[in-house]
Amino acid sequence: MANVWGTKKYNDLVALRAAEVGSYLTICSDSRLADQLVGKRNDINDMEFVVRDAGKYVKGKDITGQSSNLVERKVKMSSFYGNVMIDTDYVEAVTDVNWDKEIAIPNGKALVEGLVQDVIDNDLGRQNTAFVGVGFLPLTKADAFLRSITSEERHGFIDPQIDSIVSAAGKGFAPVDAEPLYKKGMLGKMGTVEYHEQQFLPSLEISKDLENALSTATVTSYTQGATADVIQTSVGEVIPKGTPLFIEGVYATNLVGNKTSSLKAFIAIEDSVDGAVKVRPVDFAGQGTKEAIFADKTNVTAAGLANKKLVNGLKEGSYFCGIIRAKGAFEFDALKKQDWSNADLTSDSVEGVIVHTARAVNVEAGTNKTRWAIVALAQTVEPRAATYVCIKDATANLMSM
Repeated sequence: MANVWGTKKYNDLVALRAAEVGSYLTICSDSRLADQLVGKRNDINDMEFVVRDAGKYVKGKDITGQSSNLVERKVKMSSFYGNVMIDTDYVEAVTDVNWDKEIAIPNGKALVEGLVQDVIDNDLGRQNTAFVGVGFLPLTKADAFLRSITSEERHGFIDPQIDSIVSAAGKGFAPVDAEPLYKKGMLGKMGTVEYHEQQFLPSLEISKDLENALSTATVTSYTQGATADVIQTSVGEVIPKGTPLFIEGVYATNLVGNKTSSLKAFIAIEDSVDGAVKVRPVDFAGQGTKEAIFADKTNVTAAGLANKKLVNGLKEGSYFCGIIRAKGAFEFDALKKQDWSNADLTSDSVEGVIVHTARAVNVEAGTNKTRWAIVALAQTVEPRAATYVCIKDATANLMSM
């Protein structure tokens, strides 16, 4: 490879190729913390997003004693550091290359694909609802649910295999006139949601034994924690990471804490061990911020979940998954500056994806070491405006006949 460095044109190409594969980060996301990522007093590893509270609705003329104390729910933001580094020698500088093909595409893709994998792994389980089934029905249900609680635009990120499953069910995605940057990976529109391919979402294999175990399972106990809640179940089989669980009588709330008609989803963030399922921490206590509520509209408590039945929506088979979210549910902010005192540094941004390029030269060895880096905050901060879908591959039975 040639060693052509230092111009904005070449570094900007890496940022461009990175942005092309970073749709999960940039599409339908907000950037509300960017101004806080400056100044040496701020710590990118200790950032919080605040979800506003709302008061309780009370009917009647006299509402004495019904005033609510507003409590802001603080969401701890996750910071991500993504890097790709290559070596070249000074002899390569005299040869010419196709920079876009040989440098920008592979390195931009490697950089952001690695970052997106980390972000999705951290984002799994930060969806308050889930819809499970065959064909396109889970997609239409997810669309209807989000449409009922917010008027914001909605985008879905789904396993590419879902496209073929939907097509086999006689449904398709309508073409969308997207910007050229986002045409790659754009599936199209169904209902009010625009869908994009995302290959790093989990897939599930549900065995018959697990289906049977879930159909009679109960919650033994529920333990709340700072980084994860733990549902102790009566299930002896391993419940795989990415499996949505539902608890009888526990409903999801809308954006002001009111009960919806959909059950709250508790999504496994790790494979279960001895029936213990780890899920993201759930806000039970807030008024306008709570994420779950009992059928009688009283607040959920951990103790109140003991001995409740699990509601199983999964049958034996293979499932491909996706995440659908409304604008504002996901936060993405990239650090605009870095400090490399002993290296040449350039920074370029495309659609909010900021790539920093640092080059250090070893004169004695005749080598150049170049590092592309992204430092970002990326996470779902409002789970109630995000939902999860698991679509069964009904075509697998046909293919095996």
